[in-house]
Amino acid sequence: MSIINKSVTNEQVIPVVKSSIFESCPDARFALGILAIEDVPLDGLENEYEGYFDLRRKVYVDQTGQLHESELAEDGTDRDQDDCRSVAFGVIENRITDHRVVAAARLIIKGFGQDNQTNRLLPVEEFCPEIFGEVPIPAEGVEVSRLIARHENAGIQKVLQWKIYAATLGYIANHELGPTYAVVEPWLERHLKGTIPVSRIGEPRYIEHYLDYNLPIQVHTDQFVDQMNMSHPGLLDDIQQAEGSMKYFGSLVPAQYATEFAERRSQNTPTPSERRNLKTA
Repeated sequence: MSIINKSVTNEQVIPVVKSSIFESCPDARFALGILAIEDVPLDGLENEYEGYFDLRRKVYVDQTGQLHESELAEDGTDRDQDDCRSVAFGVIENRITDHRVVAAARLIIKGFGQDNQTNRLLPVEEFCPEIFGEVPIPAEGVEVSRLIARHENAGIQKVLQWKIYAATLGYIANHELGPTYAVVEPWLERHLKGTIPVSRIGEPRYIEHYLDYNLPIQVHTDQFVDQMNMSHPGLLDDIQQAEGSMKYFGSLVPAQYATEFAERRSQNTPTPSERRNLKTA
């Protein structure tokens, strides 16, 4: 069963990477965008894509135990056959002295990928054959996978979750993809139902690959688009228009707030300037 290993902190699982993406926007705190398509990093994002895999491995193997080390590839990552038909998203944090990959998501597109095997099943179809046996998911169908947000500050982590949700949703809308599915743990289903429109489409079952009980859900993307536009006006439009480039948000803490920032960080509380700057740009 996957249980958060509290001895492994968020700081320990967040990888530090060498990045140049803030050269054009040095005062930005975060950058959100596509890191790779079909397991090929976008130009100049090779280090960030490597950090994306580091984050996945550290969270799923070291912190939550959802994957066993025996599942790792020869290169030490959790890369699998679905990465070559996926779009990889990430959020990079600018800390001036270094940069970190603090959020990630993978959008698996059934009829997409280097192998061009449009009939290969999505993981949700493999894990739940009784649901899709007679009516398989179409080539435009997608599955959200490896969705992660980690930060020492819980308030910032929640913001990162919404940003990575918006990135995947924007891509789905831009490319007229769907329906959209995910395989999640029961506790995550309960959490998601309180934030985004999802429906359970099958009962929990033990999935050996994830070392736990999981269940299939469908994400109602049309409703989610409407909800996102109401709760975060302009965010989705900005992300859709910025596809292929980085969307910057937040700003570095000014020097005069440095002491306050350090004190509040130790208390895991966003500063007033953080709360203001982390709002949708």
